[in-house]
Amino acid sequence: MVTPPPAAGYHDPAHFVLIPGAGCDADYWGALGTALTSHGRSSTAVDLPCTDERAHLEDYASAVVHAIQGDLAAHGRDIHLVAHSFGAFTAGLVPDRLPVHRLTLISPMIPAPGESGADWWAATDQDAAHREAAEAAGLDLPLGISDLFYNGLTADQREAATAWERDQADAAFTQPWPGARWPSTPTTVLAFAQDRLFPPAFVARIAADRLGTTAPVQQVPGGHMGMVSHPVELAAAVIG
Repeated sequence: MVTPPPAAGYHDPAHFVLIPGAGCDADYWGALGTALTSHGRSSTAVDLPCTDERAHLEDYASAVVHAIQGDLAAHGRDIHLVAHSFGAFTAGLVPDRLPVHRLTLISPMIPAPGESGADWWAATDQDAAHREAAEAAGLDLPLGISDLFYNGLTADQREAATAWERDQADAAFTQPWPGARWPSTPTTVLAFAQDRLFPPAFVARIAADRLGTTAPVQQVPGGHMGMVSHPVELAAAVIG
């Protein structure tokens, strides 16, 4: 899915490549792509082979590379990768394949070398942060999918979400992350302010632990799928 920039008088060197998280169709980036276009920016939302049990993280990274190389709008321009949640496991592998100008991670699962997506949760003590966020919201555990993933979405947005929900194959999720280290590409981390899956304080801790980030992690309104509920605010943060 390619969102072009306005044609008249347009020139901007950066092209945004949007990498989805686990079990998601690329279409959930649609509202953000539209918001980026309103700022005169172009973008490509990548369709990962998340339902394919034969596909590994290297194949996910190849899908990103092929999407970039196949998009004429991106040729000769700086590439800015934007990855959500489990998409960080893919984004961290791409700079070894082709030049990447910048990485932006949104509510990310930042991997450590040799750590799988399945092991990441216990390794980061995500459960404690999730429980604290649920209690602060006055909700009883376990949370349903609407309270956990889709808080902040309208009824129409929640209904539309069924179109891009996909099964996540185990192969890539249980595979140890094959990167030797996080790439040296400049990396920014954003957190959704009302995210109950990965609360902002948790995201900031993981960013500090995994990336050595000392700057405060910027918060954007929304729950874990804030790109659907607050695309305008997210676009401004990504561009900024």
